[in-house]
Amino acid sequence: MNPKERNKIRVASFEDTFAIGINSSLPDYKLAWSINKKFSINLAREEDLYDNGIPFSFYYYTAGENCQVYNLVSIQSAGKALLDFSPRLDYLLVVRNGVLPERMPAIIKNLREIEGVGHAFLLDVNKGKALKQALEIIELQEIYLLEKTKRQNSLDYIRQEVMRRRATVTWAENLPAWM
Repeated sequence: MNPKERNKIRVASFEDTFAIGINSSLPDYKLAWSINKKFSINLAREEDLYDNGIPFSFYYYTAGENCQVYNLVSIQSAGKALLDFSPRLDYLLVVRNGVLPERMPAIIKNLREIEGVGHAFLLDVNKGKALKQALEIIELQEIYLLEKTKRQNSLDYIRQEVMRRRATVTWAENLPAWM
């Protein structure tokens, strides 16, 4: 192996990922609600995505394991941008897994029909280092959320929560009547 080849960093491919830039005057929750209604999905607000200490709203939907995944991310927050684009974008809708490229024009057309959406267009995920970095940040946020859910659903977590609640109830039962 060539010594130069050994030191190269290999970045995961985004072959099954589509990124749609959206310019909209709608607040994030109204845009998410409109997308849910239009596409019959259930984007849910999750913990904010942070970049350099700045929170960006993050919505997530999955149709199940090995199925389509949607992320809606606000890319403007507190006067800062997660991703600089010309023209200015307000949101990034990331669609992954099982979406055929032939479906993308219909998805974009449906996004443009949402009242309050000024513009929506497909971004080339293979061009632009900034977009790849933003997609990596989004993917890391998604992994964090999945790990958190997995921890919360673990048997140990449930046992600890039951014990904590029992202790709270026992303590409250021992209070004097006048309190």
